[in-house]
Amino acid sequence: MAISLKETGKLVADNKTNLILHSYRRCPFAIRVRMVLEEKNLPYTVIEEKSLSHPSMELLRVSPEGKVPVLLHQDFVLPESAIITEYLEETFPEPQLSPSDPKNKAEMRLWTAWCHHQFKPDLDLYKYKLDQLAQQDQEALLARMQSHIRKFENQLRYGDFLLENKFSLADIHVFPFFRQLSKARQDFMEKFNPTLSMQWLDRIQSRTSFERVMRKVEPA
Repeated sequence: MAISLKETGKLVADNKTNLILHSYRRCPFAIRVRMVLEEKNLPYTVIEEKSLSHPSMELLRVSPEGKVPVLLHQDFVLPESAIITEYLEETFPEPQLSPSDPKNKAEMRLWTAWCHHQFKPDLDLYKYKLDQLAQQDQEALLARMQSHIRKFENQLRYGDFLLENKFSLADIHVFPFFRQLSKARQDFMEKFNPTLSMQWLDRIQSRTSFERVMRKVEPA
């Protein structure tokens, strides 16, 4: 639930827009928010966590669960990356990153829901537990991963991006997780042959917003 900073007893530091982001290195959820901030060319301050297993007291004041990202805007505290990006879109509408048409906006949210509830859980299994699964479960997981890749491939036949052939929050919400998948295992390309998906990945990785995000998360 969003809370007010007044409830935490902590004041917001001064900056041009009073946007402060609690983040953690290459967290894909935090990358979503940082990309939106960069796409909109908004000045913001990052408070970087050293470890999420031992969250700082500063993070715990605004996120009792110790989770990132958390956005502070003036006296407003907002968790959950997809909610943060939509809040930024509505608060700072230029450049526009979400469709105007209600049906396309619903489609954007469906991509986000699919990412959260289907794609990411399977991605985590594929990255961390594939070799620990029984043969039957491995085959079922690989079949689901192939189905996820087909979803990307089929959609990208219609254009360079996931919606209206225009870069949007749908791309931003899904991209960091597909990027993780592309790096998860050495046989990724051989197993899944994600031709259009990899072109889409390269297209987003070449955006100035992503380049700026990665510069900011590299260790000093």
